[in-house]
Amino acid sequence: MSSDSLVRLGRAIRALREERGLKQIELATAAGTSEAHVSRVESASTSAGWDLVMRLLDGMEATLADLTDAYTRVEGGELRD
Repeated sequence: MSSDSLVRLGRAIRALREERGLKQIELATAAGTSEAHVSRVESASTSAGWDLVMRLLDGMEATLADLTDAYTRVEGGELRD
C-alpha cells in the first residue's frame, strides 16, 4: 500500500471514529488493540492489516461500505485534518 493510501485509510478510520463519537481508547478497547496502535493507524505511521481493519470497523459498528465511503470523501478532499 502506498504511503498516500495509508494516509487516506488513516483519515477515513479517524473520520468514522469521530462521526461515531468515539475516543481512540474506546475504539482500541472495542477492537482489542491499544490506543497507541489506533493512533499510529490513524496517523499512517503504521499500516493496518485486514484483520485489524475489520476489528476497528466492528468496534465502530461500521461496515466496509462505510469505510469505502469515508475513504472516497478523503480522496475527494471532503475530509481533512
